[in-house]
Amino acid sequence: MAMAMALNRISYAYYDPKWDRTRHPIAVLVRTEIEPLDYLVEMKGHLHCPSCYEPLIRVPNDPAIAVMANGREALFRHFPDEDAPYCRLRSSQLAGKKYSSEEEARQAVEDQDLVIISGFMQERPKNNPRVDFDGEQEPLQTEFESEHGPEAAVPVSRHGGENFRLPSKITSVQSLCTNFRHNYHREIHIVVEESVHRYVLDSDLKDAAEINDVDEEPKFYFGEIVRFRHYDLTSHIFLRHPYLQGNVDFIISADKGDLEARGIKEDNALRRMLIFFGKVEKVGAGYWSPNKKWGEIALLPKKYEDFLRANYTKK
Repeated sequence: MAMAMALNRISYAYYDPKWDRTRHPIAVLVRTEIEPLDYLVEMKGHLHCPSCYEPLIRVPNDPAIAVMANGREALFRHFPDEDAPYCRLRSSQLAGKKYSSEEEARQAVEDQDLVIISGFMQERPKNNPRVDFDGEQEPLQTEFESEHGPEAAVPVSRHGGENFRLPSKITSVQSLCTNFRHNYHREIHIVVEESVHRYVLDSDLKDAAEINDVDEEPKFYFGEIVRFRHYDLTSHIFLRHPYLQGNVDFIISADKGDLEARGIKEDNALRRMLIFFGKVEKVGAGYWSPNKKWGEIALLPKKYEDFLRANYTKK
């Protein structure tokens, strides 16, 4: 599963012919995802960036042209604008977004532009039925995988050194994966012990096959499941790692019952992508991330695997 940087950073746009940012709140935007090769003439003027919601243009404008004279495939692009709002998908803007007031930051949380996580669920919720996350009727978020957490002091103020107290969620990696493309460019702030760590999956998600050292700072990783090993109460998941000496793989350990409930088992998950959050430790000749709790591990829905392959940048 070798991955390289995608040539086009804006891999899809939101299409809504009725939405006008100057008159409508972001919450009512119909988020129909359109890729450059799906573009139709009637979509002109109704395409919006999935990160900043500003208008996008398709280059070239003719939907019949899929490849430009320079050999590049058709793409989406922002309108040139020196006064444009912050957006991670504008190539010159990579720093985190800051807010002028706590009210503005709270609105960003409500609009799902800013994700504040005070913790990942440690146990399976009692009201959690088994859900097929690969089905066509996936919810945007899984309500039983997320609950209100305490307010968190988050450093997103434009004024240096000032924190805003913002509402948080106690949630799961599965909840982030359920609408993976939408969450791929979101800013995610996670309370880790006494500090708040900032993550954006499009730059901070790392392939487990590239791990070559321990890491005490928890991060987001993904990997291809190649085999399982089961014990009385726990199971080990082996993720492909072609570069470790001795032909060993990267290991995840987790509660056997949790993995069964997640559908992470031989008859369903081999060769699938696993997403997890945690530290990396040394074990034998390789590395592992042990004792993953309920909210720290998830299968990436199959429909997002090609998206991740196309957009992942090798770290």
